[in-house]
Amino acid sequence: MGERDEQSAVESGADQVEPRLQPVIEAMATLRRRCPWSSRQDHQSLEKYALEETDELIDALEDFTAKPTAELRAGVVEELGDVFYQVLFHSALLDESSGHAYGHSLGAVIEGLEAKLIRRHPLAFTDDSGDEMASLEDVEREYHRIKAEEKTTLRGEDRTG
Repeated sequence: MGERDEQSAVESGADQVEPRLQPVIEAMATLRRRCPWSSRQDHQSLEKYALEETDELIDALEDFTAKPTAELRAGVVEELGDVFYQVLFHSALLDESSGHAYGHSLGAVIEGLEAKLIRRHPLAFTDDSGDEMASLEDVEREYHRIKAEEKTTLRGEDRTG
């Protein structure tokens, strides 16, 4: 993909995600185009980094939980960024392999997550609840019911797909 083509691909992906994310999507596109290490990576080569970054986030969260200081909070924020970089990188690879503009898959990830949060937590998103919080027991029962329903639906799709 030429530099001009890549820029238009980045720009056309702009409507797929929150405008605040556009600069990081463009930075990822530049890395894929101009960084010899980044340009050679694929999903498989990045697996170890996804695991490493997740482990580092868990360590940072444990440290912060034990002693919630500003410094340790900054460490958690940094590690969250590193995990997000993995999501961004894999999303860019998906975009490249499918011919979509950069940002398309990241937008799909965000939209899918939003839908899942709402679908799996209907007691929190009901119109008539106001600011009242449902009981933990009701939330857990509903969550497990929905998860079981999703698994049944997925099994049905596997047989027909």
